[in-house]
Formats: sequence, structure tokens, C-alpha cells
Amino acid sequence: MHTNRLSRETSPYLQQHQHNPVDWYPWGPEAFEAARKQDKPIFLSVGYSTCYWCHVMERQCFENEAIAALMNEEFINIKVDREERPDVDQLYMTAVQVLTRQGGWPMSVWLLPDLRPFFGGTYFPPHDTDGRPGFPGILAALQDAYDKERPHIDRTAAKLQEVLTELALPVPTEEPVSFTSSWLDVIIGRSIEDYEPRHGGFGRAPKFPRETLLELLLHWINYQRATGVDADRIAKPLRHTLDVMANGGIRDHLGGGFHRYSTDNEWLVPHFEIMLYDNAMLGWIYAEASRVLKEPRYETVARGIFDFVLREMTSTDGAFYTAFDAEVDAQEGLNYLWTMDEIEQVLTPREAGRFATVYGLDRGPNFADPHHGSGLADKNVLYLAAGPQAESDPEIVSMRARLYQHRMTRKQPLLDTKIITSWNALMIRALAHAGDLFGDARYLEAARRATNNMLTVHRKEDGGLHRTSRDGQVKHDAFLDDYAFLAQALVELHRITHDAYCLESARQLVQTMRERFEDPEHGGFFFSDARADDLLVRQKVGSDTPLPSGNAVAAMVCDALGETQSAARALAIFAVQTQHHAASMCSQVQAILQFVQNRGELHVAPVAGGGLRIDAPQEQAVKVVEISHHWKGERQVMVELKIAGGFHLTADTSLQSTIDIIEHIAVPQPVSRKLAYADEPQLVLEGMAGILVTLKEIPAAGSTIPLRLSYQVCSDNACLPTVTRGITITK
Repeated sequence: MHTNRLSRETSPYLQQHQHNPVDWYPWGPEAFEAARKQDKPIFLSVGYSTCYWCHVMERQCFENEAIAALMNEEFINIKVDREERPDVDQLYMTAVQVLTRQGGWPMSVWLLPDLRPFFGGTYFPPHDTDGRPGFPGILAALQDAYDKERPHIDRTAAKLQEVLTELALPVPTEEPVSFTSSWLDVIIGRSIEDYEPRHGGFGRAPKFPRETLLELLLHWINYQRATGVDADRIAKPLRHTLDVMANGGIRDHLGGGFHRYSTDNEWLVPHFEIMLYDNAMLGWIYAEASRVLKEPRYETVARGIFDFVLREMTSTDGAFYTAFDAEVDAQEGLNYLWTMDEIEQVLTPREAGRFATVYGLDRGPNFADPHHGSGLADKNVLYLAAGPQAESDPEIVSMRARLYQHRMTRKQPLLDTKIITSWNALMIRALAHAGDLFGDARYLEAARRATNNMLTVHRKEDGGLHRTSRDGQVKHDAFLDDYAFLAQALVELHRITHDAYCLESARQLVQTMRERFEDPEHGGFFFSDARADDLLVRQKVGSDTPLPSGNAVAAMVCDALGETQSAARALAIFAVQTQHHAASMCSQVQAILQFVQNRGELHVAPVAGGGLRIDAPQEQAVKVVEISHHWKGERQVMVELKIAGGFHLTADTSLQSTIDIIEHIAVPQPVSRKLAYADEPQLVLEGMAGILVTLKEIPAAGSTIPLRLSYQVCSDNACLPTVTRGITITK
């Protein structure tokens, strides 16, 4: 019944919305001119093709005729694929975080016709629920404010633009910082403080692979061994994490790839999206870990990843597709789940029994659909229940192959066939590295084919790059990540193949990257091209996303190609953030490690003046909870948590000690609250909460008791990442 302007776009995400009754525009001059001419505010909706809640908001709001009519009457509506335009996404996500202290997708932002934001959020439901306004109510209120309170909206937009401008640049250092081996040892030690020793990984659920940290640890182990230092302190948590991820449900045991993250602490139930960048980085990590940690099984895992990508995510001309959706027919993970009856339809009774033992089906269902059904587990995510011992058994391998072929007869999740330069570069680098380590010509040839595609289809005549293509049709100018990642992949290919064309192409890309992205006055690289004219602010970003920081990779490539000054300046400009927030800047730490190895110590001089920066989600979670303590008796101490208004802690808040000194810990009774983000009431801690710690014996005067508090902060409609904080109690 409806077709809008998005039908002319190449992005699968935008095309998903081409038949909405909403009069969508793509980001660009036509939409901006319409907003100015009609004097209407802009509603900007940002998402991506495999985003579950993006699909939910589309079904609930953007396919609703009445809501669409309100949107079309009062707003100019713009849809953006964040993977095509990460610059638009980054800028307005920063605005949403400033306004709401949280972010996510779908991202919903309202702009003035001059593109300045004045209101934002994420997912909005189709009607008011539990005191939370629905999307139509938000639209009506903002339209009324735009008509009647324009001066107030203008002031809000002006103030927000000032904040965005200041946040766009890193905070200069006000005291000397020296990047040395000892500094790196301290920083990397801090980066693994949230290692979770029971189930592996870093932090608590939802657990992400944290690829940039894993790669950093591999490089650090190599460095320590080369300098004669025992690396076991780092190797143990790394090996544990690689093992539990390979055993868990986050890995697709039939297909070979990895899903995006684990929803639980045990790495059992994944969020079922499959992203090219995750598999590129994990493929590199498992391949390198097979060498560094001398573990043959990691080669098997890496090969599974690469074979999956070459089989299911590779175009006919050798480039790599973007992602698989998490859902089929609006049900998350449907393609990947099994029941015992389905297993028995494919395997013989004896085989089915053995397979069930190896992959956990004999322990009962472990997956309950979070959005449909009774809420009771009725299907299985496959995982190696008893460990990896049987994984390579020829009979088990044969069973997996038959079940995989049967699975391919099911309706498959959407494959986003967009080609992204930077993500392809990550896979090229990983395949080249694996081809070299494993002596496998298939992987090297796949890397060469994809490289040829990037340098013919995605490279422009002027030496610049396109960001994306689909079916050979290129789209959008490239960003810093595209130049830096592709140059890094070319340097890796040259190292392995000695192909002079790869090295020359890398040098040309770095030269163009420096001309278009480098800040010649202060150092470092902007994310967007200097010629871009459709953004309020050019941002300079040093933190990882989960993708590596473009600035960090640019520094590594500049260093490798002899552009030492550019590399040093790109490291120095982020000295403050790297010093204090290393866990979110692992690629930057890796770039410093490479620089120290190649060039020696780097000393950063102080710069006068301060600056403003937005707190990372982990920092926000720390600020929400104030921690104090006092002694209640000779063996009892009360740890008090003051939780900021509007926030609560999930009921799994825990306090532990790193030494065996605690007899009992009494956590306060949680209260039940109905929250917008959950269908059922949740048990939470809020306000003031006291945790009573009883020690086994009376501590000696002056002794210290180390504690670790782990908690997750949530508001009514979203949650921040789990954090672990150290507490030292002195007697």
C-alpha cells in the first residue's frame, strides 16, 4: 500500500522500511531542505538491519497508520543505517547520552531544521505504559513545544551543540605522562581487573567477547616472553576465556561462527546476531592464540569461523557481507535452536543419545523465548556440556554436518548483503594471518580476492574510498576506520606475501588518510572527512566500540610505515583517557605497546586548560552508587550503598573477598518493581542498601580486608553494563 523514498536506497536496513506508511527520507540535502522550507522539526531514527528492538519499534510504531500520519503531518522523518553512516550515529548518540545518560538502538532524536538536536531517546512503545510516555505522546508534546516554546527549544539546542563541540575533542593532559613498559604493565593489569574467574570473560552479563582486550593480551604475552618475563598472570584468564567462549552457546557449533554476545554469565544463551567484525576479530584471536598458547584446538575454532564466513558471508566477487539477523519470523534465534525430537528426526536413536550428551540436550531445555511463549524453557542452544573432548571425534563431526544440512532447509535469518570497507579489512587481515600460520592457501587467496574488491570497487580515482557497496553500487564517502583498517590489512598482506602492490596501496591510503582526517595542529585523526558538510561537529574518538579505535589503528599503521610523528601525536592526544579508562581503550594501549617496542618510550608533555568529556557507561555506573562502610562490631562491618534517585541495582548484586576471611554476607532483601524494560515484576535494590559482612575472626589492628562489589545499574527503561569495584576495609 505504501512505498517511500527508501526504496531507492541500497542499505537492506533502509529497504526494510521502504513500505512503511511513514514518509521516510534518507539522510541528505533533500530532507534538510524540506525541513527548512516547511519549518518542521526532524525526527531522526537510527538503527541497523540485525537490531531486534529496531524491528520491534518498526512493527509497533512505524507500520501503524495512525502514528505514521502524525509523524508525516508534523515532522520530516529521516532513517539512517548506522553501519553506513557511523558519523551520524556517533554524533547523535553522544547527544542522547548527554540528554538521558544512556543510549542504544533504535536511536530516536529530534532535530531543528539546522540539524541541532534538542530531544532524544531510544526505543519508545506505541502507547503509554507504567508512567512511561508512548511514542505518539512524545510526538504530540514535541510538536506542541516546537510551535509554542521555540525560544526554549533553541536555547536547549544551542547549549547541547556547545556540549557536543567540547566533547568532540579529547581532554588535554595537564601533567606529564610517560608511556613505558612499567606503565603498560600497570595499565594492562587494570584492564583485566573485572576478569570473572568462575565462568571466564570480563565483567558480568551481558558478556561480550571484548576482542580488542583479548588481542591486546596476546600481544602483551608475546612482549613479556620476549623480554624474559613470565606471562602466566595474563595467559591464565585469557586461556580460560577463550575456552569457555568456544564451549558455550555464543559459538554456533554447527555453522562455526560466533554470535554477538552472551545474555548470561555462563556464555550459554547468546543474542543471536552474527556480525562480520566479531568473526573477523575472533578468527584472528583464535588463530594467534593457537600459536601463542600452543593450543591446537584454537586452530580448529579459528578454521570454523573462517570456513563459515567463506561459505555463508562471502559474495561471488570475494567481498564479505555484513551480518545475519537475530530473528526469524520475529522469533529470536529460531534458526539455531533444537528440540530432542528434531535431533531424532535427523540422527539414529544411538547417535541422538550421544549427541545429546555432548551438546547438553540430555540436561533439558535451556532456552525460553524472551518475547514470546510461556517464559519456560522449551528449546536448546547447543553447547559443549562436558567440555571439548568429543568435539573432534569423527562420528560427532559427521553428526554436526548432517544437522547443519538439515538446519539449512529451515527458513534462514536475513543476511545483510551490504559490503563495508572497514569490516572487510578486518576479515582480510584475519584471513591473511591465519593463512600464514596454518599454511592454508585458501585463506590467503580469499584475503587477496577481497583486497582486490576493495581496491577496485571501493577505491575512487582520487585515491579516496567509499564506505559501502551493494551489488557493485557504491555509497557514501569512507571514514577514518575504513582507511586505517584497510591500510593495516594491506600491511599484513605485504608482510606475508611480499607483494609490493599491497605496500604501495597502503602508503597511498595513509597519505590520503592524513590529508583528509589528521588534525595537523593538535594531533590525532577526526572520524569524518574534512570535506564532509552535513554534520554539526567533527569528532575525534579514541575509545573502542567493540571495533578497534580508528585513531589507534591509524597510529599503528603510521608507525609501521615510518610516519612516526603522526603515530606519536595520535597516541599523545589521548593520554588522559588512556591513563584513566584503559579498559575501554585497549586498541590505544596496543598501539602504545607497538610504539614502545619499535621506537622506545614516549613522553607526553602537559597542555594547559581542561576540557569536558562524556562518561563511558561503566563510569556512569560507578557514579550512580556511592559506597561507604563502618564497623558494627569486632567481626562485622556494614558496607552501605547509596543508589542515586531514578536508578536501582539488579537483585544479583554480590560482594566477595579476594582472600578467605568472610564467614557470612547478608545482602538486603530486594523489593519487587514493575519496570518498562521487563514483562514481569523485577526484584531490585534502590535508595540505601546495607550489606553486612561477618568475618571468620577478629582482624588484627591495621590489617586490611579486600572486597569486590559487582552490580548492574538500571533505570526504568535501560541498563548500564555490570561493573566490579574494589573496596578496602581497614581495621
